[in-house]
Amino acid sequence: VDKTINEVWLWHGTSEAGAAGITDTDFDLIRAGSATGSLFGRGLYFAESCMKADEYAAQDSRGLCPLLLSRVVLGRVNYCDAKEPALIADSLEASCKGGGFHSVIGDREKIRGTYREFVVFDNEQVYPEYVVWYRRMPPFKSG
Repeated sequence: VDKTINEVWLWHGTSEAGAAGITDTDFDLIRAGSATGSLFGRGLYFAESCMKADEYAAQDSRGLCPLLLSRVVLGRVNYCDAKEPALIADSLEASCKGGGFHSVIGDREKIRGTYREFVVFDNEQVYPEYVVWYRRMPPFKSG
């Protein structure tokens, strides 16, 4: 990854068909927000935590889930810690489409105690490097 352009490794949860479509062609911004909403605007959503990305992964017929480990160029980041970011989603999106920013970081960790979300609005900023297939297992209990 190239730190000079703020390129980072991030996770993206999807379905088997989604993983195939993304790796065969590209991320499709037309579908952005159609499956899980668009809290920070109609963009491509990523997480630094695979546990967050798992929330968006769907099991296939074998019981396996795909996560994409992608190189994402964040560039100049618009940081958002608004409690209700959906109310300003259009302005967040606009800030990255000619407004001087390249991505949004939604800091849900700070506001809700969950995970940060990373959003880009140009699929040229993303390269899905790996598809990681995994099986969800019940939590281990210490005895």
